Amino acid sequence: MMDLKAIADQYDIDLQQLEQEKGQISLEVLQAYIVDHFYPKLKKEEKITGFRRIISERLSESYRNAVHVTINMDVDPTNLLVLKERTSGNPSLTVIMLKLIAYSLRDFPNLNATLEGDVLKIYDSINICVAVDASYGLVTPVIRDVDKKSITQLITEYEDIVSRARAGQLKEKDFVGGTFTVTNMGMLGVDSFTPVINPPQVAILGVNRIRDVIVLERGEVRPGKSMTLSLSVDHRVVDGAPGARFLQKVKENFESTSALD
Repeated sequence: MMDLKAIADQYDIDLQQLEQEKGQISLEVLQAYIVDHFYPKLKKEEKITGFRRIISERLSESYRNAVHVTINMDVDPTNLLVLKERTSGNPSLTVIMLKLIAYSLRDFPNLNATLEGDVLKIYDSINICVAVDASYGLVTPVIRDVDKKSITQLITEYEDIVSRARAGQLKEKDFVGGTFTVTNMGMLGVDSFTPVINPPQVAILGVNRIRDVIVLERGEVRPGKSMTLSLSVDHRVVDGAPGARFLQKVKENFESTSALD
């Protein structure tokens, strides 16, 4: 029972309540509960075969000497700033972006996936890992079902997970079940970088700083703002064109005045 309690504590599970629901608690019952409540819901699973497997094997070999493919795209963040100002709860800009990125992933499920061996798992659940720069190192705790939660819920969860990460209070539950990762280097003044994929996930999106620019529009010059998005994809399963189209969708959502409606 001590082992069960130690595991349950990592997931904030009340064993007495679980026993009332499930009857006698065993390790198998507890593990099934954890999988059901903390791991992403699987959309489909397919074995990589044929030419894709050959590509996978060759790129796996080359990966030892080269990084995954990174695609950069500039977006106009003006609308993001407007959304932040008009959204109740004083959300961080990261929360707004997480929601819009989750909406974008709905249209590109192959990026909301993991690659384990030669099995690509594509998920219904959009569980986004958020990179947090803590004093003891970079950690990537997960926020689950980002596309389904309200901005108010996301504000609460984001603030909670960041504060616990920086205080060294994260638990095992905070690290399991991620399907995609977002890392924001903008707060450190970074214009562009190459995000490192969080295995076994197949993609990670890097967000850079908002900078002032000069915009030429209809022959007239005006001040504006720009931000670069840096997407790294696992080229074994995601080609450059789908990655670029995903970035275009993120750009569309970031620049839309009705994206959160």
